[in-house]
Amino acid sequence: MRTDQKLFCLKTLLSIFLSILWLVAAAIFGILLWLRLDYWTNEYLEIDSELDRYLVLVYLTLAAGAVLAVFSLFGLIGACIKSKWLLVIYLTSVVLAMCLTISSVVYGSIYRDELERTLVKNDLLQDVIKKKYIDDDRNQITRAIDIMQSELECCGGEGPLDYAQAVWTPTDPSKDVEVPASCCKRYLQHKDRSRTCYMYVSDTDREKSEDVWQNGCKKNLQEFLDTYVIVIISIAAVYFLLQLICMIQSPYPSRGDYRDYYH
Repeated sequence: MRTDQKLFCLKTLLSIFLSILWLVAAAIFGILLWLRLDYWTNEYLEIDSELDRYLVLVYLTLAAGAVLAVFSLFGLIGACIKSKWLLVIYLTSVVLAMCLTISSVVYGSIYRDELERTLVKNDLLQDVIKKKYIDDDRNQITRAIDIMQSELECCGGEGPLDYAQAVWTPTDPSKDVEVPASCCKRYLQHKDRSRTCYMYVSDTDREKSEDVWQNGCKKNLQEFLDTYVIVIISIAAVYFLLQLICMIQSPYPSRGDYRDYYH
């Protein structure tokens, strides 16, 4: 095949890859932006600053998507008008985006272990409920915990008994354990925070009430956030493969017999 025919095929292939990469980058950026602005996630992150590390993962992947979504246009234009310098700018941005993508995958893998250790193995959620949950729906932490308990269908960190030692507890701990309305299974029907539920049917037989979620929230919250982390890591991995393909395709026009084709 003649050199000019090779160049035409390569230019066409590169343009197709760059167009696909730009569309994928824009789509990924939109998905990650949606994950960042997700109402439930933002509410749960208000529980404690330890959970804010999730945002670092989102921002790293967002940055990679933004860089490539913008600078892929340079590569596309450079391939069409045969501009070597535009391709150099594009390739530099690809290297930067690949570094950010690798960082997000590594950080996400590490964060998954940290998330499990923070929420499941440690007593973060129990401590927050015992010390910071108060009878004030204007309080951000109280509001976040109420939303978590009602949406994830759970109560307390380890379980409803966490409220027996909480500053919120309105009753004598020696008596039946009273829990917030958001622990009640019918809470979503009434949305009434003034109501409370009792963990036991009566003080004598200590039979657990069916009106209260008996499972704790720490495992539920960990699984909820872990799902989002896995989605972000998967997106970053697919994104890296596309970047690698375009990285392999892009340099060839500036090598060997093709060097004079670009100016």
